[in-house]
Amino acid sequence: MDEDERMARLLSGLASDVKYATGERRFRGTVSADDAAEIAEALARELDAGTEARARAAAKQRFRIACERGCSACCEELVVVFLPEALAVARWLGSPANALAKEAFLAAYPRWRDAAGDEPDRIAELARQGADREAYEAAHRAFWRRRILCAFNQNGECTIYPVRPLVCRDAHAIGTADRCVGSSPIPAERLTFAPITEFMSNAALLLHATHNAIAGAERHRSVALCTLVYQLLTEPEQ
Repeated sequence: MDEDERMARLLSGLASDVKYATGERRFRGTVSADDAAEIAEALARELDAGTEARARAAAKQRFRIACERGCSACCEELVVVFLPEALAVARWLGSPANALAKEAFLAAYPRWRDAAGDEPDRIAELARQGADREAYEAAHRAFWRRRILCAFNQNGECTIYPVRPLVCRDAHAIGTADRCVGSSPIPAERLTFAPITEFMSNAALLLHATHNAIAGAERHRSVALCTLVYQLLTEPEQ
């Protein structure tokens, strides 16, 4: 069996039962850290194709997607991920070619953590509970209004852009980016695009299932991206 076939079978297996994502059933296959990172990167490539299709659909409707290089408003939102996306980021930062990005993040993280306090942990816990969506969204908006820039953003640029999480890739505003700040009383307008809505839902289940398969049920939880990547880079493997 070649590598592509092995990964295809692994993906099919992880997606075969929603209980792998909920933690009600333990996946019996073997999922390595590299497998998890590969899955996250494959999903990212698929979403990129979807956002390109969305941009074409927007153009046909004479909508302009306002996002452009140098806009960092959405980098002030807290990003909560499962282990596969964090592993993809940590693996990318571990490459000698990306040593400067890694060094910049490790230097920026303590400042980000000091500014953020315990809020990332509380918001991640609300995301894990999943029951009170209103409480999660209120906490998320409150954090966003504090305008704490992501530790991966340096001088207005995302230092992990090639491996940024799905939620970052999906971010977009139509017409103007003026409303893309936490202090705006009116949220930015977004384009509803059914294929991406469905993809994001399915991707979340697959990432959750992969997380549970590699981490074990005792680590059945999501964590703030900056926190989890920092842990992967600095803490010895258990």
